[in-house]
Order: sequence, then structure tokens, then C-alpha cells
Amino acid sequence: MNDISEFSDLDQLYLLNISKTSICNFSFEFISRCISFLHKQGSKSFGSVIIMIDGYGDDPAEIYEIPEVRKWMSELFIRYPYFLYFINYSLDSHISLLSCIGDIAVVYAGVKTQAPMEYKRQGIDPIHDVEPKKWVITLSDNLFFLMKRALIDYGQQINDFLGPAETIKMITVITNRS
Repeated sequence: MNDISEFSDLDQLYLLNISKTSICNFSFEFISRCISFLHKQGSKSFGSVIIMIDGYGDDPAEIYEIPEVRKWMSELFIRYPYFLYFINYSLDSHISLLSCIGDIAVVYAGVKTQAPMEYKRQGIDPIHDVEPKKWVITLSDNLFFLMKRALIDYGQQINDFLGPAETIKMITVITNRS
């Protein structure tokens, strides 16, 4: 996996690392450059990006519980409502993103989530040793239809109909729309 800021050909997964500084400064300069690069790649950019939010590793709150992250993500989806087209599903980035822009109902199982650094200090592997929590993500109708229309339009621009259809289906399933 390469850092997307290196801007080479899209023949593999790319890491898009959004810094806490960008979020706190409400800056979209870096993400705009990355999306411009992805646009140039056309349909090869479908599912090519894994997103990470950097700088919150010592915060025990889930990323979708942090107000400035939610505000920044909401603006991201206003600017680029088709953004999920680019996201690879392998590390659940799509779920994290939808959690940041939607309403969340969380059911905790076991102990409350801790900061990643706290798990490390205790020698706990959160992937294998912590019981997962279950949550329901709900998007407003306005946001859902904005994203759906933007995905269809973007697909038409780049002559890709399967990628947007798969993305819309994923959003529909994750947000329990029928």
C-alpha cells in the first residue's frame, strides 16, 4: 500500500491519511489534491483508497464520537458526496465514514472502548481480544439521496456504472435501507 500523496499510477491500494491538523483547521487542501488525482484515474480509482484519521490515537472516543471529526466529515461529503466510490471496504473505512456522517445507535458488549495506546499498554489486541460492539447507522433521506445522485452522476462522467451501483448498494445495506 502506498501513501496517496505520492501520486503514482493506481494499480494498488492507496492510504489517504487525514491529519488531526487538517480536521482542526477545517482544511480540505490535501484531500482536494487527492481527489483531483483520483478523478484523473477514472474508474481505476474505484475502491482504491483506505482512509485513516491520524492524531486521535490517545483519545478513547470512537472517531465518530469526536465533534470536530464529524463536522469535518460532514463538510467532506457536502463537497464530494460521491467520496465513498473511492473507498476500499477491506478495513471497514466505509463504515467509519458513514458513522461520522450519520446518526449512530451503539450497543456495547463487554467493556467500554479504550484508546489504542491503552490497549497496547495493557497488552490487549483489540481485534482479537475485545468483544465487538454493534451499531446501527442512519442517514437522513436528504443525505442519502444526495450521495446516491452524486454517485450516479460521477459514474456517468467516468463511464463506470458498476462501481457507483456497488457503492449505493453498500450504503443501502450498511444504513439498513430497504
